[in-house]
Order: sequence, then structure tokens, then C-alpha cells
Amino acid sequence: MTKILVAIDGSDHGWKALDLAIEIARCWQAQLIALHVVEFEPLPDALREFAYAEQIPLEEERVRYRSLGFGDALVQRAARVARERGLTAVTPRSAQGRPANTILEVAKEANVAMIVLGSRGLSEPKALFLGGVAQKVVNFAECTCVTVK
Repeated sequence: MTKILVAIDGSDHGWKALDLAIEIARCWQAQLIALHVVEFEPLPDALREFAYAEQIPLEEERVRYRSLGFGDALVQRAARVARERGLTAVTPRSAQGRPANTILEVAKEANVAMIVLGSRGLSEPKALFLGGVAQKVVNFAECTCVTVK
């Protein structure tokens, strides 16, 4: 096993996933990729044009910028924790998109052997009934997946 991807979202389950991923990476001397995905869907062009025409300021870009900063801080913290526990090959990474799809894309692109993620994150309670990020990742990943409670 050469690469492990751990999805970090700031939830308790996400931090537990990091702990497990660090232990597995240490045992296998694997590279750890700490990934945070900022869920972002741009406004439709028609709505953006309407807001511009009506001189309505859009908070979208500021919110997006703050979210990216939060994501970068999370993965930097995860990388620092991993290094403190003896890992040297740690890559912090943040991305934008739909979390499950982006985790799967990054995992495939990086050719990871394992994805570790929390069984529940910071998503809305309705995700429990509709199927959350973990369920989608586990169902569609081409590598081993471990969910952590």
C-alpha cells in the first residue's frame, strides 16, 4: 500500500478517521493525502446577471473564499498532526465540488490504495436518509474504503 487518502471535514468522525489513517499509514509506510472538499455550486448565469442588473451584491464569492480558507486550515492541521506522529509523506489538499464525487476523483487521480473517512460528517440530518458522502464513496470507490464512527 503506497497511498492513503483521508477525507477531513472538521467533524468528530473526520478527526477519528484521521487518527486511523495515520496509524495505517505508519504501519504500511504509506503516503497520506489529507483532503477537504468545499461544496460549491456556482449560481446559474441568469441569476448572476439578474443580481448584477439589479445591483444586488452577491455574497457567493466571499463565502466561497472563507470556505476555502477553512478547508486549507483543516488539511494543514491534519498534516501537522500526522507529522507530529511520525509521518513524513503527508500531502494536504483542498478542492471544490461535490464531496463524494471529488473524493472519488482525487482518489482515482492519485491512485490511492485506500480511502478513510468518517461515517458521518457535518452534512444536514437529511443526509442520513438520502445517503451521505460516506455511503456514496464506499459504493463507487475502486479501492478499499474504511468508514470510522
